[in-house]
Amino acid sequence: MDDAQVEDFGDTRVSLRSIAIVLGIYLVLAAVLPAADDEVYYWTWSKELQWSYYDHPPMTAVLIYLSTAVFGDSVFGFRVPACVASAVVVYVIGRLTRCRLLMLGVLFSPLFTIGAVMMTPDSPLIMFWALYLLWLVELQQRLAPEAGAEGSGPKPVKITWGWWTLGGIILGCGVLSKYTMGLIVPATFVSLLLSRRRLTDWISGYVYHGIVSAVVASPILIYNIQQGFEPLLFQWKHAAQTTPNALRSMVEFIGVQILLFGTLPFYLFPWVIKRFLSLCQNPRLRACSCLYALPLAFFVYKSTQTRLEGNWALVCFISFWPLAAVWYDSVRASKFWHWSTASAFLPPAIAVVVIFIHLVSPLSIVPVKLDRIHRQFAVDDATAEVARIIQERGEKIPVFADSYQMTSWLRFHGLPAQQVDGATRPSHFTRPPRRLTNVDRAYVVTNLPLSPILTEGFGLPEVVASVPMQIRGVTEGTLNIRLYQKPNRNPVGQPEVP
Repeated sequence: MDDAQVEDFGDTRVSLRSIAIVLGIYLVLAAVLPAADDEVYYWTWSKELQWSYYDHPPMTAVLIYLSTAVFGDSVFGFRVPACVASAVVVYVIGRLTRCRLLMLGVLFSPLFTIGAVMMTPDSPLIMFWALYLLWLVELQQRLAPEAGAEGSGPKPVKITWGWWTLGGIILGCGVLSKYTMGLIVPATFVSLLLSRRRLTDWISGYVYHGIVSAVVASPILIYNIQQGFEPLLFQWKHAAQTTPNALRSMVEFIGVQILLFGTLPFYLFPWVIKRFLSLCQNPRLRACSCLYALPLAFFVYKSTQTRLEGNWALVCFISFWPLAAVWYDSVRASKFWHWSTASAFLPPAIAVVVIFIHLVSPLSIVPVKLDRIHRQFAVDDATAEVARIIQERGEKIPVFADSYQMTSWLRFHGLPAQQVDGATRPSHFTRPPRRLTNVDRAYVVTNLPLSPILTEGFGLPEVVASVPMQIRGVTEGTLNIRLYQKPNRNPVGQPEVP
């Protein structure tokens, strides 16, 4: 398991040159791929910077704010940080893995093609997780026992406070990106326990770097104190939801991960567990083993308790590829294992190819109702038209939507839209609550009329305009602009019959 036995990925200069090419490709993709609903939602956060947000910590908003200040308020403008973050992660994986076959598989996975340009909290999360992994590998190497003078035993190693501070800053920035970063704390502790160093050699630095990270991530605490800890409780309840079918939930979770990364991460999981202690004898592989196996074991267990979203376990796989390189090095002489390893990447590679073909020339086998890619184009066009109609009417009255997604798109197209509290799940827009009943007249953009409970005190609404959502030439839903007004106002036009 010596590092020298692992295929060299190339020197630093070659790696940086390759990463520059990868970054250039990401920037092109960022300009042509349609924006996702949640990306636009996070863009709206950047227009209202605050300590944290109802759904996630504030790092995504800060990065978008900085990026759009330079590149403008466009889809490309708010995606630049995602492109940079993905390029950084690819660099870290390449530096630690040093295996061309595995790196090609990683590069052609959905996460590092289409997903690489999507600006969500996962973008800074995986970047800071990767940087922390690199930091931990260096820490483990500094802690590794060194041969002293003939028989003198291991030399004492002292880690500088500056190095612990750097780790704390990276950890804190990761927590500011997404709460999932917290899983790295116990995994790091286990890796340090396995370093064969005395506890006194590292425990004070470990605690100190935790304090530094807590200070860096303190905006989250400030925000939750202001909100009565409602945001954290919301996330806790969301993560603690139970599933009635544990087996189905676990199979779905593993299936999604295979589509994202191929079969190797799960095929080799028993191999890593069986050889865990022997892998941990190597400082570099010790860090990778703990940051892969422990979080993944947690997520596999968690998938039997609740239905996990496909992106929750992304961080586990950053640390996997250096371990896979060790396994591959032991079987690479066999043509069977060479081609088997290559074929392990077929599921994600096929998925990427199909998505790109469908993007350029829609595939008829994909039902229009399930076409999420072209739906985003349709939502963009429809909400732009809704915004144009309302702006041309020239009435300075509030505009409401029934979901955070629709509210986000309307804001992206220049309308100061608000989300009706209680119509769908709460969001950043419902903190504080935006109740329709607090105003006398308002436009409401929805597909169907709102519940009478939410429109108490209003008369029957007037449909001002209807904008169809055209997906591949087929109308899939209609955005109706309704004018709600209270009876003491003079009605305009004919009321809508429910």
